[in-house]
Amino acid sequence: MLVDKERVRNYYRQLKERMDDLCHEWDDVAEAWVNRAKNLRLVGAWYHYMILIRKSKEYVKKNCPSYLERLHRLLRRVEDG
Repeated sequence: MLVDKERVRNYYRQLKERMDDLCHEWDDVAEAWVNRAKNLRLVGAWYHYMILIRKSKEYVKKNCPSYLERLHRLLRRVEDG
C-alpha cells in the first residue's frame, strides 16, 4: 500500500499540536488521541508513529506527570488490541 507522504506529515503535525489532549482530565479525550495516533501505524507510517509516541511520553512526563501511567495503559491497550 502506498502512503501519501504529505498527508502523513500533516496528520503527524496535527497530532503533535494536540498533545495537550493527553493531559486532559477526561480519559476519553486522551484515548481518542491515542486512537488517532494508531491510524499512523495502521497506514504503514511506523516511523512517524514511533516518534510521535516517544514525544508524547516526553510531553506528558514534563507537563502532566500524574497522567503518565494513564498514557502507558492506553498505549498497552492499543498494542494489545
